[in-house]
Amino acid sequence: MSGNVIPVRLRQWREHLGLTQEDLGKAVGVARQTIAAWESGETSPTLTQLFRLARAMTVPLDALLGEPASDDAAILFRADDPAALAPELRAAVARKVADYAEVERLAGETPAVPPACPVEGYDPDQIEEIARRVRNWLGLDDGPLFDVSWLETIGIKVIFQDLPDQVSGFSAFNDAWGVAIIVNRRHPGERQIFTLLHELGHAILHRKEFNTAHEASQGRRDPREKAANHFAGAVLLPTSILVRELRAWQGRWLPEPLLLDLKRRYRASMRTILYRAAQARIISQKQMGQQIGILNRKYGEDWEPGQLPPLEEPTRLRKLVFRALADGQITTSRAAEILGVSVSAIRDEMAAWLEGPSV
Repeated sequence: MSGNVIPVRLRQWREHLGLTQEDLGKAVGVARQTIAAWESGETSPTLTQLFRLARAMTVPLDALLGEPASDDAAILFRADDPAALAPELRAAVARKVADYAEVERLAGETPAVPPACPVEGYDPDQIEEIARRVRNWLGLDDGPLFDVSWLETIGIKVIFQDLPDQVSGFSAFNDAWGVAIIVNRRHPGERQIFTLLHELGHAILHRKEFNTAHEASQGRRDPREKAANHFAGAVLLPTSILVRELRAWQGRWLPEPLLLDLKRRYRASMRTILYRAAQARIISQKQMGQQIGILNRKYGEDWEPGQLPPLEEPTRLRKLVFRALADGQITTSRAAEILGVSVSAIRDEMAAWLEGPSV
């Protein structure tokens, strides 16, 4: 079983996730030298250790054994940089989406397919109108977004996955299964929320790109990325919110304490707030560039103060799994495989789930 495949797969996955041998060893409960021996093929992990490795890297066991994910071909991916989707990552995510769809089907729930609003190029006014309609479709009032529940409630599949630091997330689409959005579990909360909305934007604005090969993104200047970024910002911070919060600051410098306060209350980065303020014509493009330039020089382009903690893990799949388990539609071992936990953990949680809150 562990022959020639596991050493290569293990090293590929560890390096792809940016983990050192020591990091992975600590997560699994073995020494760095043991990981090195497994990767060189000098020794082989036991089946129990393979399960621990898979859990530590949040990948299916098949990703280490080298068995192909049979549902991979049925799932179409969209990412800003297709090179970020290594075959192992595609296979792991394909299996997770397929498992999610299976449990959803057993529960008799219909997957969500957001409305398609195809756009060509980048028209800011058009994106603002689409964002307004989508916010209504999501059932959001004129207030802040705090978690992923508003997407899960309507059936959007949200999957948290350990990804390389430079990858925020990507999305998958299938006509029968709807949209799945994969988000980097290790990123701060404000970036995770923006990624969710950015990928939702691609699923709405660029649906056809899930069905055909497309050119890699050319970065921030790519009209597709500009459209998805604008969409994410407009859903996160509608113009009505900006006008209400920044009316007294029209044409004035937005001080850092104000940006931090808005960030904490609306879960948007300081840079996103500045972009949206310029898009709403509360401040000028020139001022936006000056203020972002100051933030970049002060904190670097990839960091800012007031970093929000990562979002809580999505709960919809977990609830569907335990419903299916309680109804006898799946086994305990299958539930453990889908959720990436041990069988004993499933049994303990199932007992608590059946018992319910104490009176």
